[in-house]
Order: sequence, then structure tokens, then C-alpha cells
Amino acid sequence: MKDLTFIFPLYNLSENGRLNRLNTAIAHITVHSQGNIIFVGKKEDLDLVGDKGKKVVNDTDDLSYPNQVMLALKSVDTKYFSVVEQDDFVCDKWAECVDEYLKNDNDEIFAYLPLTEIVDYGTDETISYANEAFWASSFSEEIGYLDLNAIQDYLNFNTSGGIFKTKEFLSLGGLKTSMKLVFWYEFLMRALYKQKKIFVIPRIGYYHYANVDGSLTEQYANSMSEKEVEWWVELAKKEYYFPQDRNKKYEEE
Repeated sequence: MKDLTFIFPLYNLSENGRLNRLNTAIAHITVHSQGNIIFVGKKEDLDLVGDKGKKVVNDTDDLSYPNQVMLALKSVDTKYFSVVEQDDFVCDKWAECVDEYLKNDNDEIFAYLPLTEIVDYGTDETISYANEAFWASSFSEEIGYLDLNAIQDYLNFNTSGGIFKTKEFLSLGGLKTSMKLVFWYEFLMRALYKQKKIFVIPRIGYYHYANVDGSLTEQYANSMSEKEVEWWVELAKKEYYFPQDRNKKYEEE
């Protein structure tokens, strides 16, 4: 799939064997796909990558996931893009699998999400799956597709490895950098509210590693109270009506 760019947001790449895992993720892409790669992060992290891919230096004080993605998108010149977390990797044939669907969708579908296998980092054992619910009978209005009603109270989805149309993504406003949590949840609701079609391909396309020291998930868990997590989820359900980022902030009571 030539018209696709993979974005890797980088952080603390020198710690916890992350560089080795990143090289594994890159190998899965470059061996089986003709997609481009963009790395975004601090210069010290980008230097560790060597001469691979295109690099976008994040010289801001905001190393959050949504800010890194939005910075990288300024350098994307392909019709589609996909974000890969640096501790994860895409399935060998994922891009080629999506390519087969693209030949037949008549440009109707805005995004393709993979079935995601969630793997314990310490044991390499499968913990669970994400996105599979959309293939369950009566879960969503149309089997295989996301809809607003289906995701109102459902957060067990994964967008990493998903393939999005770049221009449409940006026209919807992209990820809101002020959202510290559930930024993808808010974006998906915004896209669905605008009648965008999001399809889950019934095939494992992405492997997400859980229980990784220093991962984004761990950082959120260690820095947010349950009350704050709930606040962000409820905020997402209100903010998806607005394409612009209204910079809402959580305040401890």
C-alpha cells in the first residue's frame, strides 16, 4: 500500500528496551508494506532511530500523544495515515489486507480499524481483544461498523494501527491536544456524528502490549484519579459536537 504513512510518536526511547521493540515494529512495516514512516518526538529520541524514515522534531513542551500526532500530520502527504504506538506492532499483512478492502469500497469508508490482540508484555500471553464487539450480533446498527449509540458506553476499542483518510481526519479537526485522556474516543464520536463510516476489518491487524513499564497507559494510571478519568470520559461525550478544541481543563475540587 503505497499511499499510506505510518506515524510513530516517540518518548523516552532509550528506556526499558523501547528501541529494540521499535525496531521490531519498523521491521514488520518495511518488510511487508510500501508505506512511508514518520517519527515524531524530541531530537534525542529521533537521533536513536538512525537514518530510518522521516523525522519531525517536537520542540514544544507538549509531548502528549495527541500533540505528537498532530505535529506529524503536518508532514504527511499521503491519502492515508496510521498511528503505531512505539511499544506495539502491526500484523505483517495488515496494510495489504486493508488494500484489498480499499479496492472495493468506492471511497465511502473514512477509516478501517483492525481487530487488536492485547498481549501481556511480561509473559507474551494474550489477555484480551479489542474492536471485536462490532462483529457481535446486534451490538451496533450495522455489523462491522461503529456508530454513536454503540460506543456511548463502550471504551474497549483500539484505534492504533487503524487507517484513516488524512484530509478528512484534518477537516474534522483531528485530535484535540487539550484532551489528556480518551482523545480518540472523543474524535470517533465526532467523526460518527458527522456521518463518517468507520469499519472494523475482521482480522487481527495489530498487537498492543499491556503492562509495559513507563507506557502511556501506565502514566495515565499513575497520574489520574478515578474521578478525573470519569470527568474526561463525560467531557468527551459533550465536546464531540464541536470540531474546534475548546481547551477544557480538569480542576480538583
